[in-house]
Amino acid sequence: MEVENAPIWKRLLALIYDALVVTALILLSGLVSSVIAQGEAPAFLTQMIIALSVGGYFWWSWSNGGKTAGMRAWRLRLVGMNGEAITKDVAFRRLLMCVVTLAPTGVTLFTGWLSPIGQTWYDILSKTRVVAEPKPSKSTQ
Repeated sequence: MEVENAPIWKRLLALIYDALVVTALILLSGLVSSVIAQGEAPAFLTQMIIALSVGGYFWWSWSNGGKTAGMRAWRLRLVGMNGEAITKDVAFRRLLMCVVTLAPTGVTLFTGWLSPIGQTWYDILSKTRVVAEPKPSKSTQ
C-alpha cells in the first residue's frame, strides 16, 4: 500500500487536537497530585505526574497503532522510515527528541518544509515519519 507524507497543515491541526487532550491530562494530574498530598501538592509532585501522564499518553499512542487522538481525527499515522509500525523503543526515542527540539511549542513542526518528505527535526532524529492514510472507501451496502 502506497502512503503519502502528511502535509504540515494536517499535522498542525492534529497538534491542536492533542493540545486539548494534554490540557485535560494536566488538569487531572493536578487533581491526582492534590489527592495524593491530601491538600496542596508540592510542585515537584505535580510536575512529575504531569510529565508521566503527558509523556505516557504520547508514548502509548505512538507505540500502539502510531496515532494520537489528533492524528486519528486527521487520518495520520506515525511509521518508521520504510513504513513499518514503530516499536516502543522508537516511540520513546521520538518522545525524547520531541522534548529536546521543543516540539510542544509547535515551532519545530515548520521545519518539515525544509525536508523533501516533510520530516521535522524530531522525525529525522528519531528515524520516523508521519504519513496520511487514505480515506476509507464507502461501501455500497
